[in-house]
Amino acid sequence: MNELMDKIDNLKNELDSSSLVLDIKEIQKKIRMDSHLMGLLEEYSVHPRDEIKSEILESNLFQEYKLKETELNLFIMEMNQRLKVISKKGKCNHESH
Repeated sequence: MNELMDKIDNLKNELDSSSLVLDIKEIQKKIRMDSHLMGLLEEYSVHPRDEIKSEILESNLFQEYKLKETELNLFIMEMNQRLKVISKKGKCNHESH
């Protein structure tokens, strides 16, 4: 069991240090430093209006974030597919004769 936990920790560390995750963290930092964009995001969370949403979506920083977020989601989906294949290989096939 300890070996499994070590492997999971190693995987987490590898993911955390991947360029994709580091890019997302950097963009998040830039977004937090952009007072105008943060104000729009906060305003939209309280009063969701199309005008605010449009302005948020026009932000290059927000677009960059959404692109990286999509890449990360696709990566996660790919990993899930691989894990399904691995888990199927580990199961015994019981065939009735």
